Amino acid sequence: MSLCINPSCSDPQSSDEHLFCASCGSELLLEGRYRVLRLRGQGGFGKTYEVSDLDSRPKILKILTDNYPKHVELFQREANLLSQLNHPGIPKVEPNSYFTFYPRNWKEPLHCLVMEKIVGLDLQEYLRQRGHPIDEKLAIQWLKQVLKILQVVHSQQVLHRDIKPSNIMLKANGNICLVDFGTARSVTNVTNTQQGGTRVVSSFYTPREQIHGQAVPQSDYFALGRTFVYLVTGKELSHFYDGSKDEFEWRSTAINISPRFANLLDWLMAPTASQRPANAEVVLQQLVVLESSGQSIPKVALNKALELEPTQAVNSPHPKTPPTATPTGTAHPPRSQAVPTNPPPPGPNSAAPESATAPIMANSKPMIRPEFGQKCQQVLAEFIGPISAIVYQRTLTQHPNVTEQELVKLLSQQIPIAEQSTEFRQRLRS
Repeated sequence: MSLCINPSCSDPQSSDEHLFCASCGSELLLEGRYRVLRLRGQGGFGKTYEVSDLDSRPKILKILTDNYPKHVELFQREANLLSQLNHPGIPKVEPNSYFTFYPRNWKEPLHCLVMEKIVGLDLQEYLRQRGHPIDEKLAIQWLKQVLKILQVVHSQQVLHRDIKPSNIMLKANGNICLVDFGTARSVTNVTNTQQGGTRVVSSFYTPREQIHGQAVPQSDYFALGRTFVYLVTGKELSHFYDGSKDEFEWRSTAINISPRFANLLDWLMAPTASQRPANAEVVLQQLVVLESSGQSIPKVALNKALELEPTQAVNSPHPKTPPTATPTGTAHPPRSQAVPTNPPPPGPNSAAPESATAPIMANSKPMIRPEFGQKCQQVLAEFIGPISAIVYQRTLTQHPNVTEQELVKLLSQQIPIAEQSTEFRQRLRS
């Protein structure tokens, strides 16, 4: 059975033996090679079909169902971009895969694009069928794949601009594919919406700068971070947003990931573009560190080591001050804002108790010297990377009256490898 794609056809089903629709007379063999098999979906201003070509290989046919100039521009841009991008995680578009088709008795042409068929499920549908969120190991595996795809996309000076679970496909072999480049745009052509640019907004996935028509590569990282919050929590993002405070608190719901991975996602979702990763490579480096560090500290063990209530430790809100960026875009730890400019010198009784389980005195005076705080961040960064700034700021926020020795103990608990944790404490004693 073949389908006729004439929008006005009253009976689009025809025999595979026919070359023209028995109902409306439109051609059934598009471009002399594509036969439409079935409707896959429709919405907005387009339809998606499954087709077979001369070699009987299944492919996807996207059809634009109106000729509004802006829609045609976006459609043609997607065809052009996909023809330039070569990566197994991006649907392949062969030469001459974009064409126009004129149905019988239809006033305007249909714009058509044939591309590789991705066999699998989008991640939104995958999570729905799975019934529960993914764990950190799988999240890292998928995140690495998407980042490598974005490396290729951004290297061509292209922004995807609509990353979300429904636009990431999981193939049957476990590989990830990024789809729907209909809203992608060249970096050099992204303009303010007031100047005629195209605004692309997906609720809770789109960062503020993109909402205002100023998308940058870091805008894709923000959407990627939000995507993985959905995947590791299994909840819609609206669940985490407090409009009265303009806060996005998700960490208490993510029970299958470590604080370090949560910190990395917060880095991707930093409020401003300059605070997010400079490129995909720096994030991939941090993921390598996470994988090579072995087992992360379990939540119960981490909370016990920090001597905090569970909601105070691992599940604390993400920090307000993620890593900032240098003029060249490389993330680096910001100076601490939680210490006094001229703290009093440590007195003879200011040292913390020697016992590792000694409670932190809530009424003690702040004893963190600025130069000591900076050294803490620098040494910590050698073990956990740029997210050290997030860890440092959150620790000081939770313990504003902590002493230097207590601070070192708290920070060392964030390093999952015991040998590295010991080395950190030793280096901060000098």
